[in-house]
Amino acid sequence: MKRISPIYAIKISRRAIRSWQKNLERKRTKRCPIKWIEKRVILSENFNFSANYIETVQSLQEFKRATLSKPKSRVRHKVYIDLASVKDISIAGALVLAAEIDRWRRLKRASLKPRDTENWDPIVKRTLTSLGFFDLLGVRIERSANDDFNGKEVVVLPMVTDARLDGEMLYRIGEHLEVVAGVFRQDPTIYAALTEAAYNSTLHAYPTDHNYEFQPLWKRWWATACWSPQESAVRFMIYDQGVGIPATLPRSQKWERIREYISKVPLIGGFSNDASAMIEAAIEVSRTSRDGGHGKGLKDVVAPVTGLEGGRVRILSGRGCYLCYGDGTIEKSDSDLHIGGTLIEWTIPTGHAEVGVES
Repeated sequence: MKRISPIYAIKISRRAIRSWQKNLERKRTKRCPIKWIEKRVILSENFNFSANYIETVQSLQEFKRATLSKPKSRVRHKVYIDLASVKDISIAGALVLAAEIDRWRRLKRASLKPRDTENWDPIVKRTLTSLGFFDLLGVRIERSANDDFNGKEVVVLPMVTDARLDGEMLYRIGEHLEVVAGVFRQDPTIYAALTEAAYNSTLHAYPTDHNYEFQPLWKRWWATACWSPQESAVRFMIYDQGVGIPATLPRSQKWERIREYISKVPLIGGFSNDASAMIEAAIEVSRTSRDGGHGKGLKDVVAPVTGLEGGRVRILSGRGCYLCYGDGTIEKSDSDLHIGGTLIEWTIPTGHAEVGVES
């Protein structure tokens, strides 16, 4: 009988152990099949960052934990978003919600299907439908003749998204918004701010060395625009799932100048925690910078409202909120909750075609 070498004997033993372990795993799987648990995410009744920031962000965080967190072994979740609980939703809230559902759909390849739509609030359903919420997510839903107007706002740019600096897409968006500006007698150059914000999102919002709590859709942004008859204004907005402006500043070449600016401003909660002050500092330093080209700063983001009566721009980024009015008034506030990226929203009154834009 041929003798087996010690090395070969060890190899055979290891192979036998692996085979034994696989057999045990197969038996365990048969005894303990995957357990599916339905998770119901109840969204805030008033899904609005202006009127109900805390509960709205808490709803979004609960949704992200349910859909993006790693499940326990042998347990899988069927996530159900309860839209019947929502009685009012802003366009900005709907945009961010759509972005989060889009991330879930793309990363987890989730198959989406509307549920209990007969129980949804009619105005909420119209808002989501007119926004293009269901079209973007590839979901079919029965429409009615009244879906174009929710009673408060008319969508003039259905929701768009991209993850590249696609010149053709940005050109088409620009052409569309030029038509909008013509209808409402506005200076068409104001809408260049949306393009600039898209460049900023793609170039700066998603640093590769950041430890993300939830995996983002790299370099992706979402945008929309609507007309409010009550305000006689057009609002256009853009959202990204990046780290937020305050978190990107230490990587900026202008960081020392930003630190110098902040050191001259009394802070409420300490240097690193006062997110709104850091946003303000980044804007002020950008205004005095001579850098040119796309994605070079925030000055082009606030330029459309500068000197514009009734105009304003709101930046929700990280935990900070920065609100700038056309007359130069600035309001700042901070929260304990991170919005999950950056949301920029411009409000431009109609009938101001004669007003120029600061370059």
